[in-house]
Formats: sequence, structure tokens, C-alpha cells
Amino acid sequence: MAKDQSSYFAGKHLWSETKDDLLSCYLTPYFQKVFPFSKGGIVYVDAFAGEGKFADGTLGSPLIALSKLQSIARGMRAKVPVQFVLAESNSDSRAKLVSSFRAARGNSRYVKEPIVCDDFQHAIGSARSVVLKSGCRPSTYFVYIDPFGVKDLRMDLLRDLPNPRHAEVLLNFNTIGFIRDACAALKSALAVPSTIEVADEALSFELPASERIARLTSCIGSEDWVDIVRARQNNATEFWEAEYQIARLFCKNAATHYRFVTNMPVKDMRCGAYGRGLIKYRMIHMTNNADGCVLMNDNMLKRNAERQTIQPGMFVVDVDGRDVEPSSIQRAVNCVIESSRLGEKVKMAEIAASVISRCGVFSKSTKLLKDYVKPLLDSGVLERVEKVTPSGKPKNSFAPKDLVYKAR
Repeated sequence: MAKDQSSYFAGKHLWSETKDDLLSCYLTPYFQKVFPFSKGGIVYVDAFAGEGKFADGTLGSPLIALSKLQSIARGMRAKVPVQFVLAESNSDSRAKLVSSFRAARGNSRYVKEPIVCDDFQHAIGSARSVVLKSGCRPSTYFVYIDPFGVKDLRMDLLRDLPNPRHAEVLLNFNTIGFIRDACAALKSALAVPSTIEVADEALSFELPASERIARLTSCIGSEDWVDIVRARQNNATEFWEAEYQIARLFCKNAATHYRFVTNMPVKDMRCGAYGRGLIKYRMIHMTNNADGCVLMNDNMLKRNAERQTIQPGMFVVDVDGRDVEPSSIQRAVNCVIESSRLGEKVKMAEIAASVISRCGVFSKSTKLLKDYVKPLLDSGVLERVEKVTPSGKPKNSFAPKDLVYKAR
């Protein structure tokens, strides 16, 4: 479906509000954490920025990010330079974006004049060339990607960010739109169920099948999507399993460049069986920093609290509504421990992030650590680096910042 700019920017859909709410809630603690330590500056990329503001006055993603940054920076004595790189393909929307961003930026000295591009590829290229301080490349990169469909999404661009240790990506991946285009390219019978509204920008049907297949492979990072769709082409009832597997494949391919990849469904809770809602998008968070992974996990659970299906004492369920085997969680914990040397200090965040990335979003980090790290402390496999609190009491917290080491 072609993108109607006037109707799209009239006001936010319910799931768009959810996406922006998650972004907003994440950016506050994110900027609090990185602002004081980004001496070389921060580069913030919004690769599909839109107009900046909707017709009803609500803020779009670039102005949400700017407002969160400004709020945090006001409380900081020392300011670090920040460069926004914004991309929007529609020329009219791009002009409105520049106007709304400049008005919100005001006469700020630390927030630089935005770099405005016409597409995702140019935005990433511009981000790579940013120099905020002489002889020093930017310290921190954050990339927000909310495409209208999948036709302009490319995995190789996500792998091509500078300073990957301090780069994070938050992507809204339209798995349903991907499957729709995949079925068209392969002439598969696995069609999108008629009850699902697909509001996105599809690949042109005038493209040869070979080019459509190449575009989809570029989007997801490998040709394995073909097997996922073809394996289910004679059974349309397996649509949601195909959707889930496509999301897992994207995360698997992203994990070749990012240590921690978190997959979170954004649902329309007005639809679907058993009150679980229908998936509209997948929010996928990619980072090489354990603290960022843990922060996103806890943020997702906080914003999604009223929809949780976890039943303590019976079984563990992730935000997809799928069972999480305790043995899988324990294996993820053990993997971190086994890969460390005797006496080597390990942040609890490293353990939690490894579990989240492997097993999904299912529990707040502190509870996860208490449930699966405490037995290792009790048995002596792990020891705390700090065994007492500043007041002299035995330390028994399970915060991501706490340090442990392998004792045997």
C-alpha cells in the first residue's frame, strides 16, 4: 500500500503510540547514562524521521528524542556536542521536519544544526563522517529505525556503524509486511490472514521476482527466509509461526555484529484470541553493551506490565506468550560463567543480558538474577566482589551493576 503522507501524519495509530512510548521511556535513562561519558559527543540517527510532528500536535520520534536529550542536558553542568542525523524521503515532509526540529532546538549550542538526508543509506553514511571534536570521533551512536515497510531496510547498514562498542540500534521491524512481500516474490500460498491490516509500503510488483528476492535478502541479512516461507506455503494456518521464525532469523543475523539482540512484539491488544493481541511490529534492540540490553528489557516489561501473562510458580512466559524453559535460562547463565576465568570480575548485567538475548523478555533483571544467580552464590560457584554494604551489612542485592567472580 502506498504511503499517504497527509493521512499518515494526521495523528498516531495506537501501536505507533506504543512504539514512541517505549522509545521515550528508554531514552531518558539512556541519555542519563551516556551523556556524562560521551566526551567525544553523541550522534543520534532517526533514519525514517517523518515530519517531526503530527497534525494534531503530538511529537514524532525525532522531537521526542530531542526533548528527552534537552531534559537530561539541563541537569548536566558540562555539555557534550550532539549531532542529529535525520532522514525522510518525501520532500514536503522533509521541509516540515527541518522547520519543526529547528523550532524545538532553539538556539542550543551543544545540539548542532541537524544533518538532513533523503534516505536511510545516506543517513548512515553521514553518521559515519560526523566529527564533533577535532581529532576525536563521537563517543556514542544511537540509531532509531521506523520504516514504513521493509523495502528500504538493509541489514548491511546496521552492521556498518562506527565505534560499534558504543552503538545501539532500535528497529521497528514489520515482519507481517516482510512475509507479505516474501509470499509475492515466491508465489507462495502462505498469505497474510485477511483479518490483518497491512499498513506499509510494499515492494513494487513491477520488480522482477529475482530482484524482489534480492531486496528481501538484503533486508534480513541472509537467504534463509526463503526456507521459512516455503516450509509453510501449503499450510496457511502456520502464518504466526512463520512470523515468529522470520523475527528470530533477523535477530540471529543481527547477532553476528551485536552481542545482545532483544526481540519485543508490539501488539494491538484490541484484537487476537485470549486477550493476547495481534502483533503489529517487532521492536528489535541491538547493542554491544550489557547495561543497554538490561535497560531495554526492564523498560519493555514496565511499559507492558498490564499485559503480562506470567504466572509465578507455574511456568515462565515471554512477551510473545511462549513458554521459556528454566533449563534454557540456566544454560545461558552457565555460558557466561564458563567463559570467564577463575577470579575474573563479571557484572551481573553481563549475565542478565546474555539470558535476555538468548531467551527473550520474560522477567525483570533483578528477579532474573535472584532466581538464577543466587543458587550459584549459595553453592560457592560464584562469590560477590563486594560482600558487605557501606554500612557493614551483608550485601544481598541483585542489581545489574553488582560484581561477582567465579570462585571454582
